[in-house]
Amino acid sequence: MKKLLKLKNVLIAIAFTVFLLLVKDNMGVVGDILNKIITILTPFFLGFMIAYILNFPYKFFYGKVFGKMGQKRKFLAGLRKPLSIICTYLIFFSVVAALIVIVVPQIALNLSTLYENMPKYLETGYKYIDNLFNFLNQHLHTNFSLDATVQEALNRLTEFLSNLDLLSTADATKNIVGVVLGIVVNTASGIYNVAMSLIISIYFLASKEELCRQVKRLAVAFIPIKYLPKVYEIVDVTDTKCGRFLVGDILDAGLIGILMYIVMSIFQLPYAPMIAVLVGVTNIIPFFGPFIGGIPSALILFLVNPMDSLWFIIILVVIQQLDGNIFKPKIIGNQLGISSFWVLFSVVVGGALFGIPGFILGTPIYAAIYTLIGKRVRNSIADKGKIAQEALEFDVLQYTQIAEEQKKLRAEKEQEQREKLKKRLHLDKFLENDKLKRSGDDDNEDDKTDEQE
Repeated sequence: MKKLLKLKNVLIAIAFTVFLLLVKDNMGVVGDILNKIITILTPFFLGFMIAYILNFPYKFFYGKVFGKMGQKRKFLAGLRKPLSIICTYLIFFSVVAALIVIVVPQIALNLSTLYENMPKYLETGYKYIDNLFNFLNQHLHTNFSLDATVQEALNRLTEFLSNLDLLSTADATKNIVGVVLGIVVNTASGIYNVAMSLIISIYFLASKEELCRQVKRLAVAFIPIKYLPKVYEIVDVTDTKCGRFLVGDILDAGLIGILMYIVMSIFQLPYAPMIAVLVGVTNIIPFFGPFIGGIPSALILFLVNPMDSLWFIIILVVIQQLDGNIFKPKIIGNQLGISSFWVLFSVVVGGALFGIPGFILGTPIYAAIYTLIGKRVRNSIADKGKIAQEALEFDVLQYTQIAEEQKKLRAEKEQEQREKLKKRLHLDKFLENDKLKRSGDDDNEDDKTDEQE
């Protein structure tokens, strides 16, 4: 208590309180500073993510392909790391180039065709909805009107555009130029971030041992020694759950996209490249991924031809079943170790808090937390001993039986202690009698000696 009331601690508490008040009164300035910091650090974050993912093929080249290099000729040992990095990035850039050269033109062609045929598709969709409304009005005696619904939607769209105040002012040209300039600046910023993140990822991968050593030195310097094992455990579990799951999920998504393209091409379904990429990319998101990619794809195919949409749904269901039961367990294994309910929970909470990154990373991060808490729970139950193990075997509602069992166990334990105490008391009496007997024997021997004398 006296330690807490030291002048130094009081001054620190006062300063921290003043700092929080200043932050509260200047949230706009604090937000701008945080946005600036995030903007500056974005290339480093992206570079770290790229290097972290490419670390898996890098370890393959470094340990398997070039693992024996330098054993006979020592001067070749220094080439292991550069060659491993070069091979890793050659594969990475080859995959990216193949996607750009082969997939991107196909997607662009699909988008162009979709844009040209959109009026016809909208007319077809209008007819489908009109027929549905007529059926409901005739058989269920409803009062749906498609024209009124479309008019209401147009009115809301017009109201939204008018509220933007983009074209209704005298500075309309300036506003349009500002929007276009913003798009150009954002595009240039995105290209800059991607280029810098690739360069930074190379530095991360080349100097990962030194960076890890520096981080470990900081941890040992500023974290109490008694907490270091727990910190190392958290890092190890997070790496196992997040890293391997993320890399495996990306490989699985690529496999699903390729299968979708092959099967859709065999069945001659339209927009196969675009839909295959959409389904493959969204498959990275656990639980909701197949729905996010499948529903809009099925809707587009339904506007083209309802039978094509039906075939697509059948193909998607079959491939997802193969993925869930064969492909993903082989690629990822049982890295998560959590039930489907917690997968759903982690995806919903992660997406609500952090958007797209939360959808993707929410499940492996929650799996790491789940593993650490589960280990803590098991250790706590083990520390409580036999009573805790017995309590786990009972139904929660049978709490009276649990209490009786605990009472019985306590009584047995007390009886054991009594028995031990009795044995000790008997042993003490035995030792005392033996001691008295020995002293009596000694006295008799002394008497006999005296008589002989």
